[in-house]
Amino acid sequence: MPIEIIIIACLAIALFLLLRHYPEAKDSGIVQQAKRIRAIFAKFSRPRKVAPAKIEMSDIEKAIISGQEKIVAPAEIQKASDMYCDLDPILARTLCQADAALEASDLREAEDLSIEVITQNKRCGEAYIIIGKVAFSRGQFDDAKEAFAVAIKCNKELADAYFGLGKTQLREENFTQALENLQKSINLEKGHADWYGELGKAFMEVRQYAKAAKVLKRAASLDIDNKEYKNLASEAEDKQRAHSYYSKGR
Repeated sequence: MPIEIIIIACLAIALFLLLRHYPEAKDSGIVQQAKRIRAIFAKFSRPRKVAPAKIEMSDIEKAIISGQEKIVAPAEIQKASDMYCDLDPILARTLCQADAALEASDLREAEDLSIEVITQNKRCGEAYIIIGKVAFSRGQFDDAKEAFAVAIKCNKELADAYFGLGKTQLREENFTQALENLQKSINLEKGHADWYGELGKAFMEVRQYAKAAKVLKRAASLDIDNKEYKNLASEAEDKQRAHSYYSKGR
């Protein structure tokens, strides 16, 4: 209990006893003095904390609050629909979230969201592509190839699935299949520097240097800040010239 409250209580008891035994003191200066002292201590006394009134929400208000997390902004739905125009907008939004999780290296979240989509649409090739990318990031190349292959079965026009499959086959040194699928991905979608880069590396592995130089230059033109593509293109040209000189010498 604060000391000022104890002092005020003692003064009040003393004043009560004084007035009881000496009623004439009511008119004396003692009472006035006590009042002044009490007023002084009142300035330093701590205000009582009043607990806020507990507000009970109605069932309707609770339902509104619980449903807030499910509300989707129109712009978000539009973006998802633009990316996955063939899908239900809600599933498209979930895939966008899976893409974002994959970009942030949250592989578990990306995988869970993709599986959530597949449980509602088993023919969603885009979801299998994300699962394939997750498996590739984990070094699970067999699982990655299987996921990309399923995506292609769902939709033969999914360029990203061919690229993922070809990229995985290149890592496993299956150059023939890698070249075939990487080429298919570029035939379906042009404009991805890394796709041309992977195809150029595949051509380098099988010593098709002229083709390698061509696609690597294309990769470098799409990503002008990527020195690797420029260096590989120069290397491919050098090897092509050396190979041509050697062939003529024979």
